[in-house]
Amino acid sequence: MALEVVLWDFDGVIFDSMHLKNEGFKALFQKHGNKNQESLKQFEVYHYQSGGISRNEKIQYFYNEILKTSIAQEEVDALALEFGAIIEQKLFDREHLNSEVMAFIDKHYKNHVFHIASATLHSELQVLCEFLGIIKYFKSVEGSPPNKPKIIANIIQKYAYNPSRMLMIGDSVNDYESAKANEVAFLGYNSKVLKNLVGQNGYQGKYLESFKGFDLQNFIKE
Repeated sequence: MALEVVLWDFDGVIFDSMHLKNEGFKALFQKHGNKNQESLKQFEVYHYQSGGISRNEKIQYFYNEILKTSIAQEEVDALALEFGAIIEQKLFDREHLNSEVMAFIDKHYKNHVFHIASATLHSELQVLCEFLGIIKYFKSVEGSPPNKPKIIANIIQKYAYNPSRMLMIGDSVNDYESAKANEVAFLGYNSKVLKNLVGQNGYQGKYLESFKGFDLQNFIKE
């Protein structure tokens, strides 16, 4: 069955700001008195392994799982806003765009329906995509909240798509699990973790090293 709709993850696929965001989280936590290097290093490992997860969830994880302390939802929300302010200035830079991916999108967006499905804060994502000049390539740009599985489910419901004719392209296990939960085929990219999962028992995703020469039209969901 031919593919009609492609859902693109944003950060780590179209745009690369993982390092910038890691530094932003570190600055945020240090500002609020959390300067223990071991704790910050634990969070750094978690951050890079946890694409497709919102900043609110990551902040909650830092306090609950690393610091082993409780934190009110109101405080999480406030810290998430503060984090956005910390990274805002450096985030708006076209240098973070993945030129290989953008060349592919530019070549194929008129022949397929593209959406962005991202864990990046929705309001920030909209403004950033407009600044980057890439809105024209996508039927919609969807960020968080909600979480990634619900974002995909909402797109399917809103546009009455057939999941068997869809593909999710992402760089994290969360992207894969979110696609699988919605019965959408998955293509991993830019992730050693996802590359190593291919061929393992139970894993249903595929992996792409490079978009150069990739034939989306002939991609078949097995």
